[in-house]
Amino acid sequence: MGKRQTYLFLPLLFCGCKRAEPALFQLLPPEQTGIDFSNNLAEGDSLNILNYVYYYNGGGVGIADFNNDGLEDIFFTGNETSCRLYLNKGDLKFEDVTKSAGLETTAWCTGVAIEDVNADGWLDIYVSVAGHSEPERRRNLLFVNNGVNPQSEIRNPQN
Repeated sequence: MGKRQTYLFLPLLFCGCKRAEPALFQLLPPEQTGIDFSNNLAEGDSLNILNYVYYYNGGGVGIADFNNDGLEDIFFTGNETSCRLYLNKGDLKFEDVTKSAGLETTAWCTGVAIEDVNADGWLDIYVSVAGHSEPERRRNLLFVNNGVNPQSEIRNPQN
């Protein structure tokens, strides 16, 4: 390459170089956050996309302050796994309180709505259910929040 060609090549080289932009999001591992939810499906002969067209539609996520501590908690719905509630402990750390909150499920849960349905100041959880051929097993679920239970792991630091 001659001098003249080198001078034309160098500006093109520097124009094509850009600084890498910082990532907008950072993936945090379950060991750091305490959130270890996975909505795994076990496809088989009787339960699959051919028999249930919505098989791969997944579940829902509700984010709200369920224990009125000022921190947003996370509720996941599960299809072949139980729904899960994670209380926010601050600093991106969460605690699974599903059992102590009485929120374990066995239904095919597909979505969630959060609202204080009885106007008592505590957000309630309405879960959409689908997937089963028997109508009785497709009934939606309403979990009414009774507030902080001193016997459970759910605590309100303001009280």
